[in-house]
Amino acid sequence: MQNVAEAEPPEGGMHPVTEMLLDDVERVNPTPERGIIGFMEPSGEASPQKVAGERIRVGIVDDHAMVAEGLGVLLREQRDLEIVGIAATVAEAIELVERRRPHVLLLDYRLPDGDGATAATEILRRWPSTKVVMLSAAGGDELLARSIEAGCSGFLPKDRNGHEVVSAVRAAYRGESLIPTSVLVGLLDRLRRAPQGKAGDLTQREFEVLRLLAKGMSTAGISSLLFLSEHTVRNHVRNILAKLGAHSKLEAVAVAARDGIISLEDRT
Repeated sequence: MQNVAEAEPPEGGMHPVTEMLLDDVERVNPTPERGIIGFMEPSGEASPQKVAGERIRVGIVDDHAMVAEGLGVLLREQRDLEIVGIAATVAEAIELVERRRPHVLLLDYRLPDGDGATAATEILRRWPSTKVVMLSAAGGDELLARSIEAGCSGFLPKDRNGHEVVSAVRAAYRGESLIPTSVLVGLLDRLRRAPQGKAGDLTQREFEVLRLLAKGMSTAGISSLLFLSEHTVRNHVRNILAKLGAHSKLEAVAVAARDGIISLEDRT
């Protein structure tokens, strides 16, 4: 049976995923503005760091134009989100991030000139503050593990409804994990192939921050709980990533669980 995300639209018709996403939009706004969105001129300075009052800048990478259109229409309806560009290849994705500096990038795993994990690795090497959410019509531990190892903030199947996509964008921006603990636990054997980090170098405070990250807490939440400034928490997170050889909070949690530093089964 063909996956709905990979199905071809009928002649003169609409892609099934686009139709599903637009249906979600129409339940909120009966007359959405439609149309494929190209590169958008940024409102103000194109910075990867969101400032007070600025909308979350989102980039979309998908070689199915109708899917990208549906995502664009859906996200444009959210007052706190701004679509800054749409790309269809790995090369275009890198150009999009370089030119428009999105806070969050929705990145299709299968692209004409490569795969999303390779693209995410290069993007996060050059622009590490970008939050990358991998999209795919297929699943499987190998794909999930590659997404985590590439530094993605999460993974989202293409058959999720529009409201889940919007929630995922906001959660990724806040630095929250988009992969359930139960799924992450199932990937630990696969992730053991990755190089070991330097977990023994973690300070007590870094260990506290790591445990809170494993519980899914955001920077702001950790800051409030530990009575630290958000700047200090971000510094601790950077140190944790460096010591564990991780590219994202999600990968840091996975590596720490793999090495027995924390237990995901105890997460509440």
